[in-house]
Amino acid sequence: MSIASCAAEILCVANDPALAESGGGHGAKGVDFQRWWAVFRMLELEQANATDFLLLFEAVQDVTELDSSAAPTKATVYQVKKKDSGTWSWSALTGTTAPKASKSSKSAAATSKGSQDFSKVADSALGKLHRSLGAFNSTPVIGYFISNAGCDFPLASGGNAATSMPCPLSDLAPAHVQLLSDALSSLGTVGAPTPDLTKVKLKKVAIHPDHPSAPAIASALELLKERSPEHAAQAAAFVESLAMKISSLGRHTDVCATFEELVQERGFSRSAFLSALGTLQTVPDLNELLNFWLNQLQAEGVDFVTITSIRAAAARIARERLMGGNQLSRDIDEFCDNWIDANPPSANLRPYFDAALLALKTNFSGHRDAELLARFAMRAITKCVDPN
Repeated sequence: MSIASCAAEILCVANDPALAESGGGHGAKGVDFQRWWAVFRMLELEQANATDFLLLFEAVQDVTELDSSAAPTKATVYQVKKKDSGTWSWSALTGTTAPKASKSSKSAAATSKGSQDFSKVADSALGKLHRSLGAFNSTPVIGYFISNAGCDFPLASGGNAATSMPCPLSDLAPAHVQLLSDALSSLGTVGAPTPDLTKVKLKKVAIHPDHPSAPAIASALELLKERSPEHAAQAAAFVESLAMKISSLGRHTDVCATFEELVQERGFSRSAFLSALGTLQTVPDLNELLNFWLNQLQAEGVDFVTITSIRAAAARIARERLMGGNQLSRDIDEFCDNWIDANPPSANLRPYFDAALLALKTNFSGHRDAELLARFAMRAITKCVDPN
């Protein structure tokens, strides 16, 4: 299949409203989960040295990954769903009733098929995923059901998909494979090929719905340590900027006239990822500025032990912020920002820091002087570098 034909087919499938996902079924929290998984996935692709990639949002299901933003040759379609507790049941994902385990595989499959109502299959998660894959006639395509929770499906090997993911649907117990094949076949026309269950996989990801950014921050930290060590402390800010950039892409629902328009309206490419990374690298190194300020304080008479303690506290605070921080640290940062706004820096740093420490100790008396001074220094430097 030619590259042009591949792009044209992707456009055609993306413009089919029956194959799109609105994301409303699981609310804003679910959309956040999808967005943070997508950021994590981009980092995975970049760390795997992908030559190019494009993620399309709410175009064909939740996310569609292409191997190129300009000349795609294959696609991966993702259903990305969060679950607050427990595992995914067979009925929730397939719209059918699971075969009874007490019967033989052959008997269970036959009995289940004869008694099943397939009317809910089309609206089920795996039913939607199958229909999306089936819409591609020539483009090589596979599908994934991605979730933070496992799928309670028995495997032919005797295990369970909830603890053995990722795995293709073809690895399920024979009775379940047969039932799912029959259920998905009911969505097609008579004489259509038997569903290829090897092309749909279940995958559990270690992303907590209440803290979905943590894995992306950890992954960004690894990437930045390798490519731009001086900016590693900005891993959290980097992934937050990526999440903000893609947050609006799934809101475009108009039909796109061309593949290029589809990319512009709903896509985030590797080039956009690298542009964001390049922007980060233009930001001054806060650690370097911290060293400059601490050297200035030492020159103004602050003793070496205090300077060393501030430097050590700053390193701990940076690690804390990489993992999202906590409410107390945010309260101290907010206090520092307000105090700095009301008290602009003077030519001499030591009197400025002494006054700030006095104000901080009045409001946060349970903290060591070195920690308060480190937090103040980092906020003061940040506001000097970016006053907005």
